[in-house]
Amino acid sequence: MDSNDKVQAEALLNNLFQGSQLDGVQFGMSPGPLTLSFFHYKNTDAEDPQLFLNIESTWCFLAPGEKQYPSSEDEIADLSEEEKLLHIIRMRRQRVTKVELVDDHAPHLLIRFENDYSLFINGNHDEFECWQAGIEGDSELVSALPGKELTIWTPDPLPE
Repeated sequence: MDSNDKVQAEALLNNLFQGSQLDGVQFGMSPGPLTLSFFHYKNTDAEDPQLFLNIESTWCFLAPGEKQYPSSEDEIADLSEEEKLLHIIRMRRQRVTKVELVDDHAPHLLIRFENDYSLFINGNHDEFECWQAGIEGDSELVSALPGKELTIWTPDPLPE
C-alpha cells in the first residue's frame, strides 16, 4: 500500500464519514458479506448522501481502550451471523469520530465511534476485495484491493 494513497484515503474517508451515524445493515447473499449504512443526521435540511461500507472480510468491534489491532483474519474471533448482528445493533446510531487505516502495509480499516468502541475490518486478502466505503450511488469510493492494495475513486482529482 502506497503511503500517499493511505493519506489520501484517510482524508477522504474522514471527510465523508466523520460525524455520521451507523444507520443500518443490509445482508449479503451468504452469511459473510454485509453492508453497513451511515447517515449525517445533524443537518436534516440538506440532502446529505447515504454512506455505505461493504464488508467482505473478517471484522470485529474493539472495546474502549483496546490498542492492539488484529494483523490478520486468523486473529479475529469467528462469530456466528447472529452474534455479529447483535454487535451491530448495540452500535446503532453511534456517531463516527475518526476513520483510520491502521497498518502501513495493508489497508486495515478502523472506524472509531463516540462511545469509544471501534470497528476493525481486515484489509488483507490475496484474492478478493476486503471492504469498500463511499457514497451510495456516487463515484467517491475507497476500496481495499487484493494483495494489500488500496484504490481511491473521486469525481475530481484529489489534491497532492
